[in-house]
Amino acid sequence: MAYNPYIVIPLATWAVAQVAKFTLAALKGRIDFRYLYASGGMPSVHSAVVCSLAVTALLVGGTGSAVFGLAVILAAIVMYDSFGVRRSAGEQAAAINMLIDSLGHDRVKLAQPELRLREILGHQPSEVTAGAVVGVALGGLFNYQHLGPLFDAVQVTPSSTEMWAYAAVFAIIIIGGVAQKVILKSRYGKSPIIRSLSRRILAATQTVGWIGLAATLLQYERASYAGWRVWSWLMLAVGLLWGATIFFSTYKTIPAALATEVNQARKAKWLGRGSSRKNKRA
Repeated sequence: MAYNPYIVIPLATWAVAQVAKFTLAALKGRIDFRYLYASGGMPSVHSAVVCSLAVTALLVGGTGSAVFGLAVILAAIVMYDSFGVRRSAGEQAAAINMLIDSLGHDRVKLAQPELRLREILGHQPSEVTAGAVVGVALGGLFNYQHLGPLFDAVQVTPSSTEMWAYAAVFAIIIIGGVAQKVILKSRYGKSPIIRSLSRRILAATQTVGWIGLAATLLQYERASYAGWRVWSWLMLAVGLLWGATIFFSTYKTIPAALATEVNQARKAKWLGRGSSRKNKRA
């Protein structure tokens, strides 16, 4: 059977992305083996597969090939559908499940009492972006023979100075992630929105930092393919994209959410004073 990169490379990308999704979920404390085959989650496997196919078509057939044009259009449709239609369907499924749970079996008769709609269908924009990065990176690596001078640069094992620089950057990312959690907890300990933001930052920094340090260790050991500098570059790129996604998705909502929490706390404080006065009078 002849080797067909348009089939083999997307399948290999699918396997790597599913394992990465399971690993990231496990690092957050959600050990669920459905992440190894189901859709939804970080990163988007759909985005990774179609982007690896597009990169393969680009490197093998060139920009003028019909396969490349079809692959690009397919990738655009799939990624748009991931955080558009399928994401909306997942949110609707969650709302319907809440309604069914609130009604109770004594008030509504279901044909299937155990009916539960699947909620994880689509993706957040950050998950689609991460999947696209994974797909482009793996598509390029699996087609290394077509990269030419670029491949010669990324496959080199870094010098000792470069390795120490990578290790220092990733160590700073890890320490910074822990420090922000401590600082935010001490200053906004009772704020749910800040706790949620802190967890997102911690997950991003610890994932990127520890995987980056592992890549640096493999470079130090000169572990064949795993010792290439491209792995450090890839983790730094993922960290930048992840951080940018967190920033742009929260920099407008966080101030408004904090103002709302302050107002609610102020109202609760006055209501509490009023009730205490009534109790004293009684």
